[in-house]
Amino acid sequence: MKKYLFFLFLLCVSTFFSINVMVYKVDAVFPDQMFNFVGTKSNMIYYLKLFDDGLQKGYIVKGWYFIPKKFIEKTTLKIKLEDETMYMEIKNKKDGIYSVISPFLLICPSKSRVYLGDYEIDKVEKNTEVGAVLMPRFEKQGIYTGIVTQRFIQKDSFNSDDEIYVVISMGLQKTGGYSLVLQDYTVNENKVLINLYFKEPEKGSIVTQAFSVPSYSLNLGALKSGEYTIKVIVKTKKGEISFSKNIKVK
Repeated sequence: MKKYLFFLFLLCVSTFFSINVMVYKVDAVFPDQMFNFVGTKSNMIYYLKLFDDGLQKGYIVKGWYFIPKKFIEKTTLKIKLEDETMYMEIKNKKDGIYSVISPFLLICPSKSRVYLGDYEIDKVEKNTEVGAVLMPRFEKQGIYTGIVTQRFIQKDSFNSDDEIYVVISMGLQKTGGYSLVLQDYTVNENKVLINLYFKEPEKGSIVTQAFSVPSYSLNLGALKSGEYTIKVIVKTKKGEISFSKNIKVK
């Protein structure tokens, strides 16, 4: 990996900062399928994590805005530490009706949080992943709710001290290579909105030739007493799929 980074350094023009942050303009081209991403239809940020050695971490970052009537000249890069925050303006370039954030290599402290424009990259979700708990395979597309003890117990009615888990399943698929990626979620009064993206294998890509059940597990934590509607919106290559489910907290 170090040899790979050294090669990148030779291709780049660098900018240095006083708090161990380095930004390099990258001329090399990397396929989109190598990147994770966050954003919306009008603004997408792509990031490829190269390393994290406990002291520093490195990413290739790029993105775009799709706002046809307005060119976005700059995007703000923010590096946030516990006691210090650094800002830098990244110049965009115009490509037809897109405002493009050209690829750059970012090296920053391991414990820092990185924001590009409105989005945090490589965000660590707290208390959302179910973790090592063995979840059942829900082969029918939809929303499933329950609690976790030694295993997942499916239910629709909860006590106010229950930690509520939501599992979203895209159903049985003929091969591997599928996954669900969390974009964001909100709990507003008695409504829970969960936004996900359904990643599908590219045509011709090598995938496991076995049935799979792509799903995402989310820990909502404890909710106040009341009746809640959980709405899930899944973005796919062909459009959006939405599910909804009602639960009750006593």
